[in-house]
Amino acid sequence: MKGTVWSFFDGSGLAVIDYAEAGYACFCFNADSGDHGEYEIKMRHPNITYVNCWIDENTDPAGHWLDLCHEIGKPDIIFAFPPCTHLAGSGGKHEREVSDMEQAVLNAKHIEELGNKYNCPWYVENPVGKMSTLWRKPDYYFDPYEYGGYLKREEGSFHPKMPLQDAYTKKTCLWAGNGFIMPDKKPVEHIGFFWGWKYLGGKSMKTKQLRSLTPRGFARAVFKFNHKV
Repeated sequence: MKGTVWSFFDGSGLAVIDYAEAGYACFCFNADSGDHGEYEIKMRHPNITYVNCWIDENTDPAGHWLDLCHEIGKPDIIFAFPPCTHLAGSGGKHEREVSDMEQAVLNAKHIEELGNKYNCPWYVENPVGKMSTLWRKPDYYFDPYEYGGYLKREEGSFHPKMPLQDAYTKKTCLWAGNGFIMPDKKPVEHIGFFWGWKYLGGKSMKTKQLRSLTPRGFARAVFKFNHKV
C-alpha cells in the first residue's frame, strides 16, 4: 500500500475515495447507530474499510480495533467530520445539552491529538457554529462551489435538487495542522445557498446524511495537494 488514511465520523467514504483509488489503505470510522445512521451513499472500493464503532476522545484505532481481520497501519493523514447537530449555527433553535456540545468539541480536539501523536497532517471539518467559541477559531473557511472546478459536470450529484459540481454556498470551517496543505481554489458559478435542503424533509435521516457529506470537489482537491507523489 502507498500509505494509510484514517477518516473519523465518515460513513460515506467520500473524503478517502481518491486516496483509495491511488493505492492507499483507507479506514472510515463511524457508528451506524449514530446521529446520521448508516449511510446510503457509500463509496465502495477494495482499499476502503468501514469500521462500525463509536468514537470518543479515547479512541485510537491502532490499538483498539483488534477485531478487524487485518492490521490498521499508522496514518499518513487524518480527516474528521464530527456530528454538527449540537454545534452548527443552524441548530441553535433546537434544545442542546451542554454535555453533548462539550463531547463534540472533545472529539474534535482528539483528532488534533492523534495528528500530533502520529506526526501526520490532519483536519476537522464542521459548519459555522459553536466549535469556534468552544475550541478555537478555524484555520480556514471555504464554500463548496470554490472547489467545484475539480469535478466534471458528467459526474452528476447525489440528489436531483443538488446542483452539479457542488455549485452552492455553505460556509464551512476547517481546523488543520501538522503540514496539511489547504488546496488552491477552482471556483464555479453557483446558485447561492442551496435552497433545496428545505424540500428534502429537514429532519429525515437521508437529509441529515446529504447535508453532512463533505463536498466531493474539496475532497478531491485535498487529495491532489496532500497525497504522496
